[in-house]
Amino acid sequence: MTEPKTVSLVRRRSAGSPLVAAGSPLAKAHLFDLADQTGIRLEFVELDESGKVKNSADAPKATEVELLWCHGRFRSPWVESAIDSLPSLDWVHSDFVGVDGLPLGSYLERAIAITNGGRNFARPMAEWAMLGILASAKQFPFFVRNSDAAVWDTSRELSELEGTRVLLLGLGSVNSLVAQMCKGFGLDVVAWTRTNHLAPAEGVSRHITGDQWRSEIRGADYVVVGLPLTSQTKGLINAEVLETVKPSVTIINLARGALIDEAALLQALDSGLVRYVLLDAYLVEPLPAESSLWRRDNVTVLPHHSWSSPKIMTNSIERLRSELTLWMSGQPLSDPIDFAAGY
Repeated sequence: MTEPKTVSLVRRRSAGSPLVAAGSPLAKAHLFDLADQTGIRLEFVELDESGKVKNSADAPKATEVELLWCHGRFRSPWVESAIDSLPSLDWVHSDFVGVDGLPLGSYLERAIAITNGGRNFARPMAEWAMLGILASAKQFPFFVRNSDAAVWDTSRELSELEGTRVLLLGLGSVNSLVAQMCKGFGLDVVAWTRTNHLAPAEGVSRHITGDQWRSEIRGADYVVVGLPLTSQTKGLINAEVLETVKPSVTIINLARGALIDEAALLQALDSGLVRYVLLDAYLVEPLPAESSLWRRDNVTVLPHHSWSSPKIMTNSIERLRSELTLWMSGQPLSDPIDFAAGY
């Protein structure tokens, strides 16, 4: 039996009734601001740090909540607890982009629609991807270490980006921006997606699908992993794949740690199959101090922080405003999660 891509919404609200929403204290403050700006009548149920209804007096109102806004910092257990506390939910909006840590089965069973952060974090993350490409070409980590140690060393030959090839695994909001940025540096951009895109993306030289990425990765100078984590993408970059890459290849992963087999990556780094790696996602987070990814000349470890920008809060609020306008007017949400695909 084929699972539906999205759920069929059963809106329980009556015309003219207030929006009943739930979330953290931070979500409450911003949602009331949005309500004031847009003329929405709003009632709010505040949830505590465990995702439960904070005030017992709000328990009756919790049965009427239609929107859960996952705003700010939260984890999957908080979301699971929240949806268990809110029996009439129709819609969950998450500021984050990835939904692999959320209980999709519960959403599907209860016909709850999910929307996510979309392009909230795309620009800062794309800029980090470009920094990783430039850092590799110019061997920036080497010079940082020499600068710290007061070492003058002109022995290294550095690279230029023009004419080199980058393989983008995935062409979502982040990698679409990476493709545009690469264009200005003269990079040859090959982009792989699960399905065909109707229109070519700006900056992409060639668009591939299916298993073509396996042959393309052999000639790539830079690989930027920008995929959602699903049963099909887990461990996509494994030992077999890493044995086929150029020894000068750079791998950048700002998406999900489980997309890459960490043990195989470490072996590839040790054996010289991979030149440089920039990572912002790991199998275990925070990355344990004993991990062999730390303290390497050819690895840059980011603490899952490539999303950081002073514009994130504004982006998150505006993203919800856009979806909320559709919701309150009875129109379909713009980009609900595809349950079959997992993103």
